[in-house]
Order: sequence, then C-alpha cells, then structure tokens
Amino acid sequence: MSNYKISYVVTTYNKLPYLKQVLERLVAARLPDEEIVVTDGGSKDGTPDYLRGLHEAGHIQQFVSERDKGESHGFNKAMLMARGQFVKIITDDDAFCYPAIRQAANFMVEHPAVDVATGHTGLLLLEDLSSVTLYEDVADNFRRWLSHKEVVWMIGLPLLIRRTSLSLTGLFNTGVVQMDTEFTYRITSLNVNIAWCSHILSMRIENPQSNFRVMNQGKGRNTSVLESNRMRFYYDKGISDSFLDFARHKSGWVESLKAPIRPAKRLLFETLKMKQYEGFEKIPSGYQPAPGEDPLGAAFRICDNFMKAYNEQHPLEFLHRDQPITKALDA
Repeated sequence: MSNYKISYVVTTYNKLPYLKQVLERLVAARLPDEEIVVTDGGSKDGTPDYLRGLHEAGHIQQFVSERDKGESHGFNKAMLMARGQFVKIITDDDAFCYPAIRQAANFMVEHPAVDVATGHTGLLLLEDLSSVTLYEDVADNFRRWLSHKEVVWMIGLPLLIRRTSLSLTGLFNTGVVQMDTEFTYRITSLNVNIAWCSHILSMRIENPQSNFRVMNQGKGRNTSVLESNRMRFYYDKGISDSFLDFARHKSGWVESLKAPIRPAKRLLFETLKMKQYEGFEKIPSGYQPAPGEDPLGAAFRICDNFMKAYNEQHPLEFLHRDQPITKALDA
C-alpha cells in the first residue's frame, strides 16, 4: 500500500520551456511522502527525453509519453496512475504555492468529509509583468454555492481532490476544452463537499499557448463562452427547457440588448464621475528585470514572490459546508 500523501499530476504537450519552469520548482519542493506523475501527449520538442532523465534521477516517480486525446485524457491517465491520498492538478505552464497546497491537504486530513479543496488563484500576463490580478469572481462563485447551493464554475488550477472521492466527482470530461469549467459545474451540482482555502494556491500565467487564448482565436473568439454556457445549461437544473428560461438564459437576446448600450453607459458614468467596473483590480507586481533573465523565468519568479507575500499577509482560513460564511473570502 502506498504511503504517498499527495500525488502531483502533470500533463503536458510540446511546452518544454514552460514545463521545465514548473517541474524545476515542483521537484525542489517535493517531500518524501509526495509523488510526481507526468503524462506527456507524445511531444516532439524534447519533452520525453527530459522526463526520462528526471525519472532516472528519481526526481519524478511516474511518467508516460505517448499520444493521447487531449489535456483531459492526459490528466485522467495521471489520476488513475496516482497513488497518493490526495490528487493535486498541476498544469504545465502555471505557478503553484506548495506550502499552501500542503495546508489544504492537512485540512482535508482533519476533515475527512471534504472531497475537494480549492482557493484563491491569481493571474499574470506573460506580455505584461508589471501587475497581477486575483480571480475575484471565483471567490464570489464559491460563496454563492456555499450559501445558496447554486451551480457555479470555478477555475481548476487550485483543485485538490481526495483520490477516493473520484468515484463521486468522476474524472475530467474528454469531450470539452474547458475541462475545469465542466468539472466544477458538475461537482457543484452533485453532493460533493468542497472547502475553500483563503490563501493563494496557484497563479495562472496566460501566454500565447494558453488553451483559453488558443480556443478563442479568429472566428472562434466566442468559443469559450458558448462551451461554458452549454455546460451550465446542462448541470444547472434551475434552468429548464421552458420558453421563459430559453428567452432569459439561452437565446442571447439579453446580451444583444446590453451590448449597444454599454458605450453610452460608460460615457454617462464618466461624465457624472461615477465609479464603474473596470475588471479585476490590478495589483503592482514589483517587477524589476534581473540581468540575463528571460520573460518566462521572470513570470514564474513574480508569481512565486506574489503568492508567498500574499499568504504571509492574510490569515489562513477554510470554509466548507459546516461553517458559516465569514469575511475570509473578502481578504
């Protein structure tokens, strides 16, 4: 029987420069009771040789390199290979805070009824290292699920899953691109007990190879919205097939009416000097170029420093079904 506490599951395909940044940090952070499982989709950029070297040196515990059928398939293979008590999703181009992840795992050990843990996630654009943002809407969505049992989406980067709970949550859907959106819509529609960690567990580094950016290029610029809506309409039983719900949620007429009004509304707010929503708050990253450092290395360094500083400055709290809403999500 395995004594691993956490299985870090990584999937990758032709992203070797990003993968090296991720695994360099993960290998350095790994504890003896943790394993690293990597599934490569048959990369042609040197990834298989890189992984083989790490495995032979004992730095990663399991890996496979073979053609697969997309990111979801790769993660599913890794989760089925995993031997740890908890499965931590690790993407091949984002940053993670391993001390915070271990705190979430410890909480789940102490609360065996919790199936999945999640928490704060930040965002950094590779093309603009001057500021970072927090996914404020994810915290709001968790609050809506916890308070009103609404079916909501949450970003997948911070997900920590109890391995035995996979029989309840299921694996990732191999028929969608936004697998985390589908997974979180699904688990919030089921009897899955989810806990929220007030610390930052992960940082998304948006880059030219990010799935979200690739799927919304050119004529497919609304692809992510359309796919997300299909998932929501399927899992949210509060949206029926009635004409009223079709008109309100599925037809798109509400958005069609709002779109031409927005420029006039913005102008009115500016004229009246009224505060208006400008998107997520941008937080200065404190980025200072280091001699000889490439932008990718700088991006990961910024994320590491930001997560460490944020978590040191904010109290660690966990919310789940047995607890009332507190101000922890507003920290």
